[in-house]
Amino acid sequence: MFKNKPNCNELRRWLQNVNKSNLELLESKMRASIPLQCIDDGRDATTTQEIFRKIQRSQGENGKVGIHEILQQTFRIFSQKHLETAWNENSVAVFKNGLDQQIKYLGSCLSANTENGIASPSGQSTQLVRLRVKKYFQRINGFLRGQQKSLCAWEIVQMEVKQCFLLVDQLIKSLHNEA
Repeated sequence: MFKNKPNCNELRRWLQNVNKSNLELLESKMRASIPLQCIDDGRDATTTQEIFRKIQRSQGENGKVGIHEILQQTFRIFSQKHLETAWNENSVAVFKNGLDQQIKYLGSCLSANTENGIASPSGQSTQLVRLRVKKYFQRINGFLRGQQKSLCAWEIVQMEVKQCFLLVDQLIKSLHNEA
């Protein structure tokens, strides 16, 4: 899916292409809307929007850290046992493989920036971004557990993940092509 990884100078363009593929795969596997029997199981969208607004304030390296954490947490969600989605195993494997490559590549660019003396975000600022993303995904995991990982819960979580990748797209657009 993502054969040739460009150098970190090409990070923004590479992330845009990969995120587009993630969104396309999600959209191809998701239903157009939540099934009627799942509507009562819906999550509170205001919580999602509030967290998105806080993460969107992240700029530069903090934006990259936010993207990195979203990818890691999404990988964890799709690695859970008893994944009750309408996806076949191959589609889940392709999605997880793509996420894994993104996590490793973005992580190596974040490390390279620090090693090369490029200004990195303050530790406290970085940890705050990671914490916000983790809290958001803890809520998703709690929702899944509360719904006993039902098919309806997974349908809703897939919509949440799609919203995350739309946020990632916005964060990517705000990045500068830094070495």
